Amino acid sequence: MRRQVAALARDRVSGATALARRAALLLRSAARDDGRGLGRWQQDLRALGEAVAAAQPVMGSVLTVVEIARRAAEGARTVRAGARAVRRAMDDYLRWQAGAVARAARRLPALLPRRATCLTLSSSEVVYRALLAARRRGRLARVVVAESRPGCEGVAVARRLAARGVPVSLIVDALAPAAVAELDVVVLGADAVTRTAVWNKCGSLGVALAASAARRPTLVVTTGDRLLAPSLARRLALAEAEPRAILSRPPRGVRAINRLFDATPLGLITLVVTEEGGMEPAAVKRRLGIGRT
Repeated sequence: MRRQVAALARDRVSGATALARRAALLLRSAARDDGRGLGRWQQDLRALGEAVAAAQPVMGSVLTVVEIARRAAEGARTVRAGARAVRRAMDDYLRWQAGAVARAARRLPALLPRRATCLTLSSSEVVYRALLAARRRGRLARVVVAESRPGCEGVAVARRLAARGVPVSLIVDALAPAAVAELDVVVLGADAVTRTAVWNKCGSLGVALAASAARRPTLVVTTGDRLLAPSLARRLALAEAEPRAILSRPPRGVRAINRLFDATPLGLITLVVTEEGGMEPAAVKRRLGIGRT
């Protein structure tokens, strides 16, 4: 399991949907009756969950999966019952996830002007499917995709969209805020949503600020497992990563700083769209309850 957790931590390209699926399958595999006592079994599963969460500390869906597994395990009276409960909980989550992604994607087309031009970045399975749905319904004319360094997931998204017949322009990240004023709407995914912010790939804050200045809407399309109440939201962390992607050998006196994610204030978001529908920031805050993130 240690090797699988390490591989999960190294993944800098997959979106939150794929990472949560991997986390659920990993926890499901670990939840087996191998002769340990109940207390030790629960302790080991809890430790694995902590390691999984720490491997992707910005992924709200991963935190949600870990919490679901923990609750299933803690409620068991025997290891056998606990293993069965965790496996069932992970299977239920995976079934729910597939349906939620499809339902959330179907919400976007009605929210776009006809023949809309959109900007997006990074790699979100929900956003990708939502853009395809909008194209099928005649609501989408063109997509501008920021390349999304250092992993350049945006390049892969541009290729996927183009292969499905969507006209795409691929731009360097630094141009994304300037491009917003020439388009109709910004469509972003979300790795996590709290009462105060949307956590997503670095660059999201810049385009949301640009959209606000240009009076363009910013729509976040995601699934409900990434909406985090304060108890889970406080575990999110914006860690520094891969300084060598900027400068392989910094000269003396220079520190290279790189972050893969940023946090966009919720007030800059027009709507958070999930499988249940669109919510304005005030509705998101009400749903997630009162408390500090």
